[in-house]
Amino acid sequence: MSIIDKVKKLNLPSGQYIVYGSGILEALGFRESRDVDISVTKKLHQLLRESGEWREEIRYGKIFLKKNGIEINSQLDWDEYQTTTAEAIKTAKNVNGIPFLNIFETIKFKKALGRKKDLSDIKLLEQYLTKNENLRDA
Repeated sequence: MSIIDKVKKLNLPSGQYIVYGSGILEALGFRESRDVDISVTKKLHQLLRESGEWREEIRYGKIFLKKNGIEINSQLDWDEYQTTTAEAIKTAKNVNGIPFLNIFETIKFKKALGRKKDLSDIKLLEQYLTKNENLRDA
């Protein structure tokens, strides 16, 4: 099942979530992502917690909700990355009806993480931007 289908199946309310991490790479056809990372509004996060359908895991002082390879949190920003979930939602790149962290923000996010896999993802995204110069002005 594609990342688009996985997210659509969750039936999350529009304007209250964004897919981040490697999700945009799968949506653009670069590579499959191993999991689906979603950041949601605090209100939606609380509703999902109360549903009892998600397993809770605390990491980095944040509550992550997990099930079936999907991980949801309510706080995208941290010391090394300042963009909030609300800001990310406003500037999302929509792919087949699903809001993804836009390419520029994904590059910033992955630079902040700085892991080996993130560095190779950054190269792919920068190559994509080079081939699609019109996106640089968007």
